[in-house]
Amino acid sequence: MAAHAALVRPRFECVLEILERELGDSGMGRWTTPRGGYFVSFDTLPGLAQQVVDLAAAIGVKLTPAGATFPYGRDPLDCNIRLAPTYPSLDDVRTTLEAFTTCVQLATVRQRLAGA
Repeated sequence: MAAHAALVRPRFECVLEILERELGDSGMGRWTTPRGGYFVSFDTLPGLAQQVVDLAAAIGVKLTPAGATFPYGRDPLDCNIRLAPTYPSLDDVRTTLEAFTTCVQLATVRQRLAGA
């Protein structure tokens, strides 16, 4: 288990570092800091998870389906995205998280402008 932890720890550290750098204190989302397991749970503002997943797909980034952590995949607030950095290489995790945070920012700004 120690060898496995040494393999996946840098991936999770990368995810958390990029989330904090790009979204920390922005009010654009919140996330878990796991102490084990295989996922980071990210919550967008309500109504944006599916849009973020769709924006990512449009640029070639495959994410887990929005709301995947809910029964039948139905997130009543459309806000949860499960980030799974365990399998991809560290470079792929970094690239994916950079794209992901940009998609979160774009979706959030669009929502704010639509409500203005």
